Amino acid sequence: MYYNHNLRTSLQEWKNRLYRAPYKEFGNQLKYFVNNLDGDRLLNNILTEASMQYTVDDSQIEEFIAQAEQGSERDYINEIEHAAYCYQKLKYLGGRYGYPTIQNLMLFVGQGFDETKGKIIEQLIAPIVYFLHDRLEKSTSTIYLLEKYKKRTEWFTKLNLISQYKHATKSYEQIFEDDLRLFLFDQGIDYPFSTPKSNSGRADIVGAIETTDPLIIEVKFLDKDKGYGKTKIRDGFNQIVKYTNDYNKNFGHLVIFNLDNIEVNFKLPDCKKMFPPMITFGNRTYFLVVINLYSGETASKQGQVESMEITVDDLLSEIL
Repeated sequence: MYYNHNLRTSLQEWKNRLYRAPYKEFGNQLKYFVNNLDGDRLLNNILTEASMQYTVDDSQIEEFIAQAEQGSERDYINEIEHAAYCYQKLKYLGGRYGYPTIQNLMLFVGQGFDETKGKIIEQLIAPIVYFLHDRLEKSTSTIYLLEKYKKRTEWFTKLNLISQYKHATKSYEQIFEDDLRLFLFDQGIDYPFSTPKSNSGRADIVGAIETTDPLIIEVKFLDKDKGYGKTKIRDGFNQIVKYTNDYNKNFGHLVIFNLDNIEVNFKLPDCKKMFPPMITFGNRTYFLVVINLYSGETASKQGQVESMEITVDDLLSEIL
């Protein structure tokens, strides 16, 4: 199952728990909702970045609350600002008054508890959930395509790809880039061959460049016979961090073509045994996808497969 898909399901469930909560439990559910957001690194990073972009201090929040109590409504630039304000306001109210007391504030009081509860959820919670759903959906669609490409390559096309690689005398990485570009184009990603120059150079694949959230992919491969090992993964991660910073985007993707008879084992705090392994760094999230291309002996004859362990230190050693 996709990590992002599970998050979207969890977000909806956390919101539903608020709707189901009775009067005495509603404050606790508000607190649990905030704790869940802050406890997940991906969700917390998305909201932190939004809050940094649209920061409001305590005095501004109090001013906006006073205006709302007089019947004035805020006008937001976009859904990012709306979610950022709601997130900061929710945490401010919980910290100042306590989450169980929020439902008693005149700002939200309606004709009975159900109306009050509905106001709080629709005015404070829903904008946050909608924003996170949209952000996760954008990332999930990319992850879905990369998993589909992984299965397509490993199950059906790897022999052809390996043949191209073995007969090449240079530009080895280009073979894998071109194959992935063609797949992404066939799946509806416009112009996945665009590699516009940024301050850090040219990313291997940048798709949907005309949009506000382009797809950014760096491609590397492992082949011990050519001396391409763990350092290539580190270098690729270093590059994708730079490119996401250059484009000021939330997500980056490192795709690793593994030609060796090894199992790449990511020991990362955010993996949670789901596809794909991921790591958050600098308020951005990076997904690591391994395409296994080894085509030697069958599994029954291989014996014990060597493991290449990749830790946080391995990835960040050139950055920190």
